[in-house]
Amino acid sequence: MKVLVTGGKGLLGTCIAPVLGEHFDCAVCDIDEWDITSENAGKKMLDLHRPDVLINLAAMTDVDGCEDDPELAGRVNGAGPAVLAGLCSTRRVKLIHISTDYVFDGRKDSPYREDDEPCPQSVYGRTKLAGERRILESDVDAAIVRAEWLYGHSGSSFVEKVTKIGLSEGRLSVVNDQRGSPTYAKDLAMPIAAVIRKNLTGIYHVSNSGWCTWYDLAKAIFSIRGMDVEVFPISSKELGRKAKRPANSVFDLTKLRRDTGIEMRGWMDALKDYLSEAP
Repeated sequence: MKVLVTGGKGLLGTCIAPVLGEHFDCAVCDIDEWDITSENAGKKMLDLHRPDVLINLAAMTDVDGCEDDPELAGRVNGAGPAVLAGLCSTRRVKLIHISTDYVFDGRKDSPYREDDEPCPQSVYGRTKLAGERRILESDVDAAIVRAEWLYGHSGSSFVEKVTKIGLSEGRLSVVNDQRGSPTYAKDLAMPIAAVIRKNLTGIYHVSNSGWCTWYDLAKAIFSIRGMDVEVFPISSKELGRKAKRPANSVFDLTKLRRDTGIEMRGWMDALKDYLSEAP
């Protein structure tokens, strides 16, 4: 089976493509080869690679940047997936689209299920939800995988940012009123492979299991790395970011476990593995 990955040179793509390549004939492309908002470019790439499955990782993921340029965010995150859905439907290619916890407002006390009503609070969340809905409203054979709090060995992530600050400053302040499940991007590979093999459709939440706050995560990173860094808890209001973040991003993983048999490992175990592999 041939799999083509868009946005494949980013953090998530560089983590999952090698794993998927062990199970499928996997090709990777990025914005320099394929702008997903261009139908003509899409036709050329699909005709060139002739995939059975297209995994769309391409997105505008700069959450605060989306607030500054909502038009571009709308084109990439909302209209782009609609273009892909049309192309895949015509060619009978299965589409797997990566989405986000930001489609929720974070006010729920318990973990979010796939059928919970979305209520995004940011441009990023609204445009990603628009992309989801354009896919689900089409007749394409598709699955949507929502992911959260990703980190990996390529690109920028919270893990590397706080490590850099800790090394240079010896102290930092971190938000303690947002909770979620830190997720090693590589751990999305096998759930996505299962979705492909079982030909699943609809929405699936995928993350490492358990939860913490960003403050807890920073403390864990420094503890595992043996770094003596002072970490101070602050509120989201004190941080003052442009885009509003969900206070609760924790996913309910019941549907994934039921339909694939995959039990996601805990976030702390995944973090320890990641840090042991880091240069």
